[in-house]
Amino acid sequence: MNKFELEVSNCIDCKKCWDVCPVNKVTEGNIYTPQGKIESLAKVVAGEELTQEEYDNIYLSTRCGACDDVCPVNIPITDIIQYERQLLAQQGREPAKTTAISNNILEHNSPGAKDPEKRFDWITDDLDIAESSEIAYMAGCWVSYSQPDIARATIRLLNHAGIRPMILKEEKCCGLFLLDNGHLEDLAEHARKFVDYIESLGVKKVIASCPGCYMVLGKQYPKLYREPGFDVELSMSVFKDMIADGRLKPKKLDITVSVRDACPVRDTKDVPRSVLESMGVNINELFDGEQVCCGGPAGLKPNYPEIADNIAMLTVQDYKDKAEMLASYCPFCVHHMEGACKSKEEEMKIKDVSVLLAESVLGDDFIRG
Repeated sequence: MNKFELEVSNCIDCKKCWDVCPVNKVTEGNIYTPQGKIESLAKVVAGEELTQEEYDNIYLSTRCGACDDVCPVNIPITDIIQYERQLLAQQGREPAKTTAISNNILEHNSPGAKDPEKRFDWITDDLDIAESSEIAYMAGCWVSYSQPDIARATIRLLNHAGIRPMILKEEKCCGLFLLDNGHLEDLAEHARKFVDYIESLGVKKVIASCPGCYMVLGKQYPKLYREPGFDVELSMSVFKDMIADGRLKPKKLDITVSVRDACPVRDTKDVPRSVLESMGVNINELFDGEQVCCGGPAGLKPNYPEIADNIAMLTVQDYKDKAEMLASYCPFCVHHMEGACKSKEEEMKIKDVSVLLAESVLGDDFIRG
């Protein structure tokens, strides 16, 4: 018996996972349900041929966790999907694009094989960055290469609060894509190298802008390697604490937003809302408070771009009925949704919460910077 066979057999066919799955929301016929994904486990374990629909279904998942949250018998659906992908990779049957992106991370330290010399092009002269510090800032791949305003806003806010962080000059991709696609041995080695490097700098705390980086470094690396000698904090939590103790004093922003929540930290959605509320921002919730993924992670975007874009449009269409803009705290959500809007010729207004906070606290000084 494989390690998940019993869990799969516990399914009571309630179909609750069907209703919350973002892929199932934008496809017809209930073909690509979470229930269907795990029902292929025995065939994957046996190395049997899968139908095209069965194969696609395993990779038509962002592993957002919505199905896990509603399962009444606590089947670890996203863990089973990860295990299926791990086996398919070992069998040489994973999608070619998934293999290519995994290799990019391992060989070039970013999913898109970006030039490492340009990772810190976001740094401007006004940012006060220490050569050495017990506090390090990790921008992450998407911020570093496509959303530099988030990194600049974060450093300016930290500086304003009296903190001079260092950067990780040998910053690597956290490896979330490897985790989602079952490349666990590769990720364990990746984690070992990165943790050892950060510890060698004397760092005691890493502040991450990206929820994926925060989750992988802080919660997955200890499982794959060992407990690191430093803490990992999400920038949103740091800002919340600084607002509470008076080091950051937001001014009112007269706007109404809907919040584009980040799946890796969906259990702490109150934190970015607390930051927004400190600025007097009005919040109208998306999807009546239901968590719906942006549609991009875990290989869905590169392997099934049309479905990924259609999921993104769920958020765009919903916020336009409720708010002036989207407030995000996940750079990959922004990256994916901007690309989806471009392909769909759809307008969208979105800002990261860090940028909104910098505008609120620093005003014209931030805008000029």
